[in-house]
Amino acid sequence: MQALRQFSLPLKGLKTGVHEFTFEIDQDFFKSFENSPVKSGLLNCLLSFDKKDDHILLNFVTSGSVVTTCDRCTAQINLPISSDYEIIVKYGEANNEMEEVFYLEPDAHEINVASLIYEQIVLALPMIKVYDCEVDEPRPCNFDILSILSEESEVASNPLGDALKNLKIDKND
Repeated sequence: MQALRQFSLPLKGLKTGVHEFTFEIDQDFFKSFENSPVKSGLLNCLLSFDKKDDHILLNFVTSGSVVTTCDRCTAQINLPISSDYEIIVKYGEANNEMEEVFYLEPDAHEINVASLIYEQIVLALPMIKVYDCEVDEPRPCNFDILSILSEESEVASNPLGDALKNLKIDKND
């Protein structure tokens, strides 16, 4: 957990007002999380830390890329991601009714934002991991897989489906 120590921010002694912190996220960060869907990447996270008397407002702006497998051609790609996430931190007992609120013990001296940043990155991953790699040189695409997919899409249509298309349905029934 030493890799996540840099994500601990002091609460005591930090004056009321807006403070900004910048974090660089790399593969050491992702190794700290068990069963992470992301193993490697390079991202920057800008944290705006607005400390008030009774709560803290955290705004995370993260951008960069993660290394993943393309769902179209199975090649390793640097998938660009970005996200903007805001969360409120309050002191006291957790109230499960509010999802955007993170609770701390009243006597907490610091907050470690690593898990909040990690969740933000994972939630920013698209369901289908593809992107337009036409501008990349060299293109990371696996052209063997792409040609197989192209051949399969050209297969003749299903004769049963064609027969159903020819049915005339009376729409007045």
